[in-house]
Amino acid sequence: MLTKAYLKNLAILDCPLYIIGNIFILSSFLLGSCYGLYDIIPFYDDFLHFWSGFISVKIGFNILKNISSKNNKLLICMILFFFAMGISAICEICEYLLDVLFKMNTQSGGLKDTMIDLIDASCGAFFMIVYYYRKYLR
Repeated sequence: MLTKAYLKNLAILDCPLYIIGNIFILSSFLLGSCYGLYDIIPFYDDFLHFWSGFISVKIGFNILKNISSKNNKLLICMILFFFAMGISAICEICEYLLDVLFKMNTQSGGLKDTMIDLIDASCGAFFMIVYYYRKYLR
């Protein structure tokens, strides 16, 4: 799916996002699920949710860069943060639905796991926003 979008030269999906997105998918599905890194490394899930905050901000930044010419730095940072948190919430809803519909165990810690995942994603988003602010928005 990422390859098709990348080959269509979508402005939102640049080369760094394509590479990081594919590595993230391999890390979560192949290494995490197939090779059991979720069970072997206790903080592996936290790391991936933290990383997803980076990816969400990168997607949001690419969208804003291509549709907006305004220079309101605070608004851009807020939009990036809320976009990242929205993506994180959708991921948590998908985990919940996998547990309910397919009797999987993606949220082994229940509400505590969900909250920790959202906190991890918000920290990742925060650090990526600081990076973008310092690099592009100054």
